[in-house]
Amino acid sequence: MHDTYKDEATRAHIVAAAAVLRASKRVVLGAHPLMDGDALGSVFTLAHALRAAGKDVLALTQDVDAGKYAFMQAGEALTSLDQLPARLDGYDTAVILDVGAQSRARRLLERLAPGTRVINLDHHIDNPGFGDASVVLPEASSTGEVVYHVLKEAGVALNSKAAVALFVAIVTDTGRFNHSNSTPDSLRVVASLIEEFDLKISELTQKLYRSKSLGRIKLEAMVAETIEARLDGKIIAARVTAEMLQKTGCDVMDAAETVTIPKSIEGGMVCVMFHEMEPLLLKCSLRSEGQVRVNEIAAKFGGGGHMRAAGLQVVGRPVAEVEREILAECERVLTATLAKTGGAIIC
Repeated sequence: MHDTYKDEATRAHIVAAAAVLRASKRVVLGAHPLMDGDALGSVFTLAHALRAAGKDVLALTQDVDAGKYAFMQAGEALTSLDQLPARLDGYDTAVILDVGAQSRARRLLERLAPGTRVINLDHHIDNPGFGDASVVLPEASSTGEVVYHVLKEAGVALNSKAAVALFVAIVTDTGRFNHSNSTPDSLRVVASLIEEFDLKISELTQKLYRSKSLGRIKLEAMVAETIEARLDGKIIAARVTAEMLQKTGCDVMDAAETVTIPKSIEGGMVCVMFHEMEPLLLKCSLRSEGQVRVNEIAAKFGGGGHMRAAGLQVVGRPVAEVEREILAECERVLTATLAKTGGAIIC
């Protein structure tokens, strides 16, 4: 396969991470809170591949279970951090996945025994490169793609279970190859998985996208009712509340995926999806068609992410108050940017 990462510095990071992984015997795997398809897919890609290579693996979640992505587990356990001792003794390595800010993995990192080596694999542009070995590839489609390159360098083979999980990681984070992070390399990786492991694409996409509960459909209808447009439709905002989830029986994963509803509205340049988790706890997802860098907006509220897809979480303040501030900042940034660029896509 074509080797995208040929520059000396990047190769050195991949080689270093691969060396630590290859030498590891007992490995802890973890990602950010409220894991999405890329985070879970990356965890299970590593879990299946490393276990097949004879390593002991502990796959962790800080909160949610695998939800609709449970089919990727294929017999692999996903253990809640809350069920484990205060210190995770006996593991030589921890792999932290899809975590742009080290603080999002703090609960896991604080439980590691002294001397545990930390490998940081990610594709968020604002990842500071923490850990004993760090591979951060902002040009990669997904953290799953980063995992692929490190496993390849480490000489750890994929198997059919790992291939399914890697497929999910890449396909979900590229929005079924609709997003701008869909690259030739991401397509090559998926093509190689299909060819080598005879993946049943129709069956997998059915599980991912064409099978929804009645509650999920009702939730989407409720979210659609909250849509509001600002700046002549250039900013589209919508909301999902804790009450909506309670009424429909949906979970936080369902809530996260409703961002596609406001994002699909024609003419929108910035999409803002609010998720009221508690009266004083707001999660917000930001999406851009490329006219503004939403990771910079998110950073002003303690969040981060990618130029066109970012998120943030604010604790301890009334949700409505924070929503107003975020929308005002989106309006300010978009207005200023359009005045300079006339609506051109920012690269």
